[in-house]
Amino acid sequence: MTAEKKLNVEVVLTAHGEGAMAAVSYSSLLQAAQYAEARGIEVHKTIVLDKPDPQTSIIFEGLDNGTKIVETDFGDQGFVRNSAAQNSQCDLIAFLDGDDLWGENWIFEAHAFLSQRDETTIAHPEFNWFFQGVSSVLIGMDQDDPNFNTDFLRFGNYWDAMCMAYTSAHVAIPYCERQIKKGFAFEDWHWNCETVWQGFQHKIVNDTIHFKRRRENSQTLEASGTKSLMPATELTAFSNLNKAAA
Repeated sequence: MTAEKKLNVEVVLTAHGEGAMAAVSYSSLLQAAQYAEARGIEVHKTIVLDKPDPQTSIIFEGLDNGTKIVETDFGDQGFVRNSAAQNSQCDLIAFLDGDDLWGENWIFEAHAFLSQRDETTIAHPEFNWFFQGVSSVLIGMDQDDPNFNTDFLRFGNYWDAMCMAYTSAHVAIPYCERQIKKGFAFEDWHWNCETVWQGFQHKIVNDTIHFKRRRENSQTLEASGTKSLMPATELTAFSNLNKAAA
């Protein structure tokens, strides 16, 4: 464990067609940012509107409270995150989807955790609480947990994209393109495989929680419904079975 460093953090809300739900997510981001700022952390706030529908655009029209608003035309959530990371001037970056929520202490606790670790560490919450149509809690998996198994990543995903990491990690390993029409999706799962393969460590920050809205038209359910596959990675290649498990 390294000595604690003085790091700033950019928190990025990505919005597309969430409408009023994006305002609730933004309120969650602000509360978490204010909690961290009150404890001495420098937090930069950004909203990325990617091909937003009119209802989502109007939510943030005229916003003037220090939050930066960026409009993009990717139509791809992974590319939005890539662009945000490439343009960030902050040491750390954290993403929040436009229909999900952070626990109030997430920014502060994840920042404190990463401040004592090197740039190969990726921080995840201890719990993901899924709501709206479902009610379930996913307990986070730490890569140093004895139950962690690299082979599982060939068949399922341990972590989603609402992590906090060094910005350099996202620049070094960008998200892949989402191509549902061609049968490929799950860019967060793909990113997790790529980062594990290249030596990054996915760690759990105790006493933190994210609230994940499970909408009927969510991209995850769309990808599952069309039986999309994750693009191939070095880790998932069975020719690398022993290397990945080592």
